[in-house]
Amino acid sequence: MDDELIFRLKKFYTLETFQVAFYESQVSASTNEYYSKAFEKMVQIESGHADFFAQVLDKANIEVPNIVGSVFEKAGGFIGDMAGLTGASNTCKLGLALETKAMEAYRAFITESKDKHYSELRNTLMDYLLDEEFHTLWLKDYMTKHPN
Repeated sequence: MDDELIFRLKKFYTLETFQVAFYESQVSASTNEYYSKAFEKMVQIESGHADFFAQVLDKANIEVPNIVGSVFEKAGGFIGDMAGLTGASNTCKLGLALETKAMEAYRAFITESKDKHYSELRNTLMDYLLDEEFHTLWLKDYMTKHPN
């Protein structure tokens, strides 16, 4: 496994872990059952993504980034709380920003993985890109139907 691949895997692990922390803060902060349910689903999916990248690194005997749990969770929670104070629409905007960043990174990694013949990894990356796109669609739809 080359250094660039290791860097990318660690980057995705970190990004997905941050998304989990942010979305978890929305689950616990909201009193809207539908809104919370959507974020619970996103936490489940993003956690699966983070777990995948951790497993790939672990199988290659590469140290998984040690994200200081409480600090990282507090950062995700703080950002989530700040967005939550200004309403669900702003929280969705921040979620869209995170998802957009993830989609850009996935698209670049998918292109790179084709060039380097990582076909098995590429298939998983495309699955995860689709998840991010679905999250984006939900967030946009929710913002449209529930403007603050």
